[in-house]
Amino acid sequence: MNPHYKDPVIVFGLAAPVLLVVLALGLGVHFRSKLEKTYEARKNHYRTFKTVEGEREALEQKVQTQSPHMSRWMTLFEKPAATKVNTFFRQFEKEFDSTQFQCTAFHPKTTPGAIGGVSGQPSAQLHFSFRGTFRALQTAVLELETRMPQLQLDSIRLSSGDNRNVLNATVVYTAWQR
Repeated sequence: MNPHYKDPVIVFGLAAPVLLVVLALGLGVHFRSKLEKTYEARKNHYRTFKTVEGEREALEQKVQTQSPHMSRWMTLFEKPAATKVNTFFRQFEKEFDSTQFQCTAFHPKTTPGAIGGVSGQPSAQLHFSFRGTFRALQTAVLELETRMPQLQLDSIRLSSGDNRNVLNATVVYTAWQR
């Protein structure tokens, strides 16, 4: 072989191809690790998305099953709370005689107070007093709060009446409105 061709053949025939192959392998490894990181990040994002999607569907189903209750709840806000409470006490007084339960005062106030005064939700305060036996008072409060869940108890004061079996109660509710 001609000595003048020996160096170019070694450089272009052996060194350059080996250098190009090493460079290609290095770039391949670099981009592969980058692609694997991107793939893992997207795979984790997809898993999170599927988890959240499943939770969202479960919540939607729960909301749909609660729809009748929500519509009943929303109808509670249609009538003024004071009227409904007053009607409730009139009906409740019919179940007990006057020695067991009697509504003595009822004062609805449209100005919000207590927690209703500091919240942005429209509300009114309902002040009422009644007297009766412990069982009748307990039943009245229980039934009122069951029928009207938009009421929030602000305060209750109990005192003994003239008769030892009778209690006097002064109750203040916040009635949430639309």
